[in-house]
Amino acid sequence: MASVAWCVTGGGLGIRSTAELLRRFREVYKLNITLFLTRWGFEVARIFGVLSVLRGVASGGYYQEFLVEEQGMYYIGRLNMGRYKLLVIAPATANSVAKMVLGIADSIASALYSQAVKSGTPVVVLPTDAPGDDGFIETETPCYIDRALCSYTDCGVCLASGVCPVNAITSVDGFVRIDLSRCIGCERCVSVCPRGAVRCWERVRLLPREVDVENIERLGRMPGTHVVRSVSELEEVVKKLLNL
Repeated sequence: MASVAWCVTGGGLGIRSTAELLRRFREVYKLNITLFLTRWGFEVARIFGVLSVLRGVASGGYYQEFLVEEQGMYYIGRLNMGRYKLLVIAPATANSVAKMVLGIADSIASALYSQAVKSGTPVVVLPTDAPGDDGFIETETPCYIDRALCSYTDCGVCLASGVCPVNAITSVDGFVRIDLSRCIGCERCVSVCPRGAVRCWERVRLLPREVDVENIERLGRMPGTHVVRSVSELEEVVKKLLNL
């Protein structure tokens, strides 16, 4: 059974589909997966409702661990010892990509990359800012309340607030909002709002910065590094490198 180190950084782009891919690799291909999360990788996974999926992937046996930022620093030496067949960093924020390109190793993502390169461990990276053919990137929003549809004063009692298990929906200056420092992305609020004002995972198009695109191109030229541009491509490259 192959062991893989997988690092999740704080990018919302593709994090839900990446979590499902991780579950398939664990359940279908029986991979041992050690999950390393940056601090914001943990927070974004919570906001997008995939923390339980990630914990399920990285629990139950040897090299199946769920490690957040500093915790993971104790285990990066496994790369030097050849314990992992592959390092995957997905999703990888522009900040993480820039650090990898510049040789900075001050976070769990950049430190893992540094050790993987030194030890000859193949690396697969899915950058959040890789543009499509039209030059744009398409990402998802966390849950939010559309003010144009919300009529809190007419409702009297906010039903969405009543079903939130973490009390993340509150009223501020006469408007109802979702506190993302508490939200766990469970979507219970979506179905109970009579006006359909609660929105989750809406697609938005963004224009990446030129410097971020340049860094992605530079990263793709670095030895042993495979840069992919979609979750489907990520799956194919990982399967090829592991001979699955």
